[in-house]
Amino acid sequence: MDKSIHIPVMIDEVIGGLNLKSGDSVVDATIGGGGHALEILRATAPDGKLLGIDWDKQAIARIAKYLSKNKSRVTLKAGNYKDIKKIAYESGISEISGILLDLGLSWDQLKDGDRGFSFSSQGALDMRFSDQEALTAGDIVNTWSENDLAHIFKTYGEERHAARAAQLIIAARKRAPILTVSDLVDVVLRGAGRRGRVHPATRIFQALRITTNRELENIELALPEMISMLKIGGRIAVITFHSLEDRIVKNCFKSESRKDNPSIKLINKKVIKPSREEVLENPASRSAKLRVVEKL
Repeated sequence: MDKSIHIPVMIDEVIGGLNLKSGDSVVDATIGGGGHALEILRATAPDGKLLGIDWDKQAIARIAKYLSKNKSRVTLKAGNYKDIKKIAYESGISEISGILLDLGLSWDQLKDGDRGFSFSSQGALDMRFSDQEALTAGDIVNTWSENDLAHIFKTYGEERHAARAAQLIIAARKRAPILTVSDLVDVVLRGAGRRGRVHPATRIFQALRITTNRELENIELALPEMISMLKIGGRIAVITFHSLEDRIVKNCFKSESRKDNPSIKLINKKVIKPSREEVLENPASRSAKLRVVEKL
């Protein structure tokens, strides 16, 4: 596979979990690099339809070329997956048999230094999935209070030294604005050093990305919409990459499946994780978790 294309995580488990067949209409709510989308099109050939959604307009432009051989079966829309029901309605997609929500970053987003997602880049502190959004990670770092910074680092980054990191940022920005990824990494390293296997900036960056894009709020909004728009017997597959996301998905699916009149049933009661072989081949998959449900 081309290095510029995102390697799809747990592809066999996703396609098998969605239980797709020829002619199915499917929504890939975070189409990203398109690896899952291509396999969905193969599984639903020759006449299945795919609606691909991504908040990132650059991703939509790239994927249009990648899936060009299937363009008669594909509709691509730039938008936030929390608006999935509205986007599907406007796209004329109905009788939806499967929905995939892959919450991982694509390779293209990580390697784009101007986006600021990776702390190894030299770009600005942006971290927005969509340039239509106003708030950037730089805005948060340079304008939010010490208490608010400590709160998001602890809550969304699960950072043990959240208060210390917030103090360092406040002190540093008094001297000069923290404008780039390397500026922020330098501030964090001054207080933490390079201890352990995980880079000290990892959790800080996670917290800033989640806050900038309102990721957890969007998941909470999207899941009920996905359940309501699915046809009977249709399935939803969600791939998460950290415990905060997975907790929201797990609790939503468990709650819906245990109601007096449940709307879904759990296909996998235990979370599905990538095989050892997949993790060795694609280390980025190591924290992935897959949950699948079926509409009743």
